[in-house]
Amino acid sequence: MSKFCPYCGNPTRGSDKYCIVCGKPLIVDLPKKEKKKAEETLKKDIEETKEETKTEEKKKKQIKEEKEEDQETKKDEEEKKEKKEEKKKEIEPLPEDVKHQIELYAEYSDIQFHKKTLSEKLKNISLMMKDENYELNYDYKEKVNIKFKALKTLIQELKKREKEIETQMDDVFIIQKLNNEIRAKVYQLKNLTREYRLKKVDPDTFDKLKDRYKQEKESKEQERTDLKDGMKLWIGELKIEKTDIIGELKLNKGKFSSKEIDKETYDKTKKDLEFKLKKTTAKIDTLEKLTK
Repeated sequence: MSKFCPYCGNPTRGSDKYCIVCGKPLIVDLPKKEKKKAEETLKKDIEETKEETKTEEKKKKQIKEEKEEDQETKKDEEEKKEKKEEKKKEIEPLPEDVKHQIELYAEYSDIQFHKKTLSEKLKNISLMMKDENYELNYDYKEKVNIKFKALKTLIQELKKREKEIETQMDDVFIIQKLNNEIRAKVYQLKNLTREYRLKKVDPDTFDKLKDRYKQEKESKEQERTDLKDGMKLWIGELKIEKTDIIGELKLNKGKFSSKEIDKETYDKTKKDLEFKLKKTTAKIDTLEKLTK
């Protein structure tokens, strides 16, 4: 009757003391007690060998998964590069609602700056009110009071406009919102991979969710890229506008110097142009901050 090697499974003869294939010892011609001990040792060796095999397979599988993940990452990078090269098309202008939000953001920042400046001036006026001349010199007192009231009025107007802007501004600017959504997708992908490695997610579910999260992430990244490109396009347009305004200011000065316009016209034109220049510069500064 044929027997089989307990290590490699190949057939052996009854008289064989060693397996002719793997060379490991076989249990033959042993006393009962020693045979039992040998069987126990054999059983233990087999279990240990199985465990070693499982560990090796697990390591191989882990290495394979890591390689696949690296390949996926490289593939993603190559796809992004290809998409970027394919996207050498005309840049779309910014949507009007995004432009409006940027204008609000720029004005809001400007208000914060002026509020701070006026508050410092108000502190100085308050110190002047504590000066002994304030009580002794009537003209000095009137002058200080007029400045104080004017500053208080300006601050109140700024606060009123600030509240109006706050009701129109989005809670989170769209670029920051997209950054948050992209980070969330990256976390979901990492978490999904971890759950899959822990055998908490089956392969089909893993593949479906992985594809979905990747597509959603890439879509958000593309939307962010398009918006930043549109913002950079707008920066270029605003810089041309700024150069034109500076040119108009020089022209206005030239007209006044040559007596082509009177002082009143010159001052009014200068004031209007300087206001436009200030607004345009604020938009450029805001856009450059948001596109970093």
